[in-house]
Amino acid sequence: MVEPGIAKLARSFVTAYSSAVSTISISDLKKKPAKQWLKSAGKEDLVITSKGQPVAMLMRIASASVESTRALLRSVRALQAQASLQRAAAASGTAELSMSDIDTEIAASRRARRRK
Repeated sequence: MVEPGIAKLARSFVTAYSSAVSTISISDLKKKPAKQWLKSAGKEDLVITSKGQPVAMLMRIASASVESTRALLRSVRALQAQASLQRAAAASGTAELSMSDIDTEIAASRRARRRK
């Protein structure tokens, strides 16, 4: 479970940085050295795309904050995964299952796995 303080920090992190983004394709990045792209991007983040879809992001960070930035990004990913699972559960109707129903499903799944 993600701590409430981290969740709040993660939301502010995403909100604060979502407006300053430049996009570059992988093929353009290969043609021009990354050092030049980072210099031309200024303080903006670079979203790297492949076939028009975002696949990675380059972000400027302070050297002293590498580990805390990595931890924060992992927390954001966890929050995104949790939200995705909650949306999927709501869409499929499984969000309405009682604990008893969930326990029954788990027991049935375990029995089926033992039979294999």
